[in-house]
Amino acid sequence: MLSVQLWFALLSTAVPEDSVVRIQNYSARYDYQAPWKILPPESGLGSGFVIGPGRILTNAHVVRDSRQVVVKKHHVAESFVAKVEVSGNDCDLAVLTLDDPAFMKGTKALELGDLPKARSMVVTYGYPSGGQEVSSTKGIVSRIEMKLYVHSDWDAHIAVQTDAAINPGNSGGPVIQDGKVVGVAFQGASALQNVAFFIPAPVVRHFLDDLADQRYDGFPDTAAHFTDLVSPALRKERGLQKDQTGVVVDDIYPDGTISGALMVGDVLLAVEGQNIANDGTVPLGDARVHFGHVLDMKQVGAPVSFKVWRGGKVVEVKGPSRRLARGDRQRNRYGVAPKYFVYSGLVFMSLDREYLKTFGDEWPMTVPREMAWRLFYRASEEPAKANDETVVLARVLQHPVNSQMAAQSGIIQSINGVPASHLQAVASTINAARAKGQGFIRLEFESGFVEAIDVAEGEAAHAAIMRTYGISRDQNL
Repeated sequence: MLSVQLWFALLSTAVPEDSVVRIQNYSARYDYQAPWKILPPESGLGSGFVIGPGRILTNAHVVRDSRQVVVKKHHVAESFVAKVEVSGNDCDLAVLTLDDPAFMKGTKALELGDLPKARSMVVTYGYPSGGQEVSSTKGIVSRIEMKLYVHSDWDAHIAVQTDAAINPGNSGGPVIQDGKVVGVAFQGASALQNVAFFIPAPVVRHFLDDLADQRYDGFPDTAAHFTDLVSPALRKERGLQKDQTGVVVDDIYPDGTISGALMVGDVLLAVEGQNIANDGTVPLGDARVHFGHVLDMKQVGAPVSFKVWRGGKVVEVKGPSRRLARGDRQRNRYGVAPKYFVYSGLVFMSLDREYLKTFGDEWPMTVPREMAWRLFYRASEEPAKANDETVVLARVLQHPVNSQMAAQSGIIQSINGVPASHLQAVASTINAARAKGQGFIRLEFESGFVEAIDVAEGEAAHAAIMRTYGISRDQNL
């Protein structure tokens, strides 16, 4: 893997258009309602730009669920097949690679710049609305703030707001200032006019630096809740001096960056030597952003220093930046086959955000409360079980062997008395019962329901059910 410095070679005298490419992605998503299937293929368009020999930077959402990627250069008739080297779904950035040496002919890499200042001018480049020719639009930087990145719909990083036109097809294109890339166009605001956002250079640089070891670790997870200290009474209650500012640590989730370093009740005064204001912000250029940005810019595993007010005195503590593996279950997922296990028409799956989305477009309002609690709140209320997988009976494929079951879905508590702590455990318990060739598979639901399948009848029906529903594999664990 080339270093970031080599990736971003010095900008030549060529205009930026020569380094901006049109990307056509042919994608196919997994079907979470029938997890052994893939949905029909689709085609989408976006933009990208050259960052080094045979390497292109774009948005992860431009190449999501990719089966094939085709790129085309400005004023060049030939198209080139590319492959997705890595997708950072948590930051909506991706790197494509091309092996054809002809691609780089007459093309130079763009250089990465810095965070633009508020009220400065930027120019966006890309292929809006799927056009064949690159276009550019000018705009003003109006705001820099922490913002939810809608691709994962879970992660928040700094984003830059601009009134430059960023339309469908512009995604992944460079945002240029003084001849350098200061951001990557990525999302708009449908409810507002003349408002769009780009991923700024610090986030891009973090993503690329992460790839130096040829592995993408992602951005660290703070995994804590804080309360601002804007209330004079609360500051006084905490015993702070007049010149001390910060935020109160209210809750800490297991295994995040804060876990093991801070304690509930601490007042966090500074991170990495940057003092935190009572509204939770730190300076960033000519703006102020949430202090979480400082933690966000650390690579996973890197040490972080904290200054806290604890027990009436200032304490200096350190801890490593951490990423939550369980966090992937809470994000939108792309290009990852769902985990499932099918037996006798019973479809067991791991509970994640993609499964909850099978409840429809309004799923946050329609999913069973116990499932939402398990996925999003259990880590806070039952920290010892935070990393346990939740297994659900996703659906029942109808057949006489299971037609009388009253419970057609729900959270599985145990199988034959063995806790359903993860999908592999459920599969192992069921397979152990099947190996005996007799007896029952007893399903105990979190709701209190109990159901059972006769093993002998289930074995006799299993193959027929697989054929009836077109299931080629009865498991993906």
